Amino acid sequence: MSVVSTPAVLLRSFNYSETSRVLRLYTKDLGLVSVMAKGVRRSSARGHGALDTFSRGELTAYVRPTRDLQTFKEFAVEEAGGSLGRDVLRFAGASVLAEIVLLHAAPDPSPQVFERLTNALRRIDTEPLAGIVGAVLAEGWMLVATLGYEPHIDRCVHCGKTLDATEVLRFDFSAGGVRCSGCGSDHSGPRVGPGARQQLATLLRGTVPEVLGKPRAHLRLLHDFVTYHISGSKPLKTFKIFGSVAGLDE
Repeated sequence: MSVVSTPAVLLRSFNYSETSRVLRLYTKDLGLVSVMAKGVRRSSARGHGALDTFSRGELTAYVRPTRDLQTFKEFAVEEAGGSLGRDVLRFAGASVLAEIVLLHAAPDPSPQVFERLTNALRRIDTEPLAGIVGAVLAEGWMLVATLGYEPHIDRCVHCGKTLDATEVLRFDFSAGGVRCSGCGSDHSGPRVGPGARQQLATLLRGTVPEVLGKPRAHLRLLHDFVTYHISGSKPLKTFKIFGSVAGLDE
């Protein structure tokens, strides 16, 4: 067993007993980590060191590689997550990104994923409310790309031809991209028109289009892509909650 300190962000926590909690954090040096934090509920009740979801800071833990649950030593908070928790739309958007990372659960650490996630949380924390939906879509697609699943939208994933800007395409989830009008004629994937493909390309670069058409359809596309490639066909609950809070399920 060794003592390890690493930058971390708290994604989930569960009460374990009257005094303890299990914390799930994504860390820069260890990847996704679960730790048993004994006594933290007692400390929080006394007003000392409450650990809010999406707090960022330095985790110190006793780590044994053969264990799934490590032992918590301390978490020095540098950026509190309480501001995200005070706004239901921001919290729901941040939860979408957290669920993507939790479901991916790669065994190896990725500083790139850690940086992408923490930057995304900061963006959602500071974005004007009117821009939250676009920010979550942009950060969601960039996180998916950082995890290694960026969709191919410049060439047909079936025949390889360069796509015409005016074509109506079909999204092929299994192939990880779009089919041209010829190859997509007998495919059941969702239709992607020229405007939607241009907006998706913009979101993949981390920018929100000036006019984001059909945000509900964009959120559904991101959800279905993540469901196919990351969650093992398991629907993501946070997407439904976020869509409802954002008024996209009407």
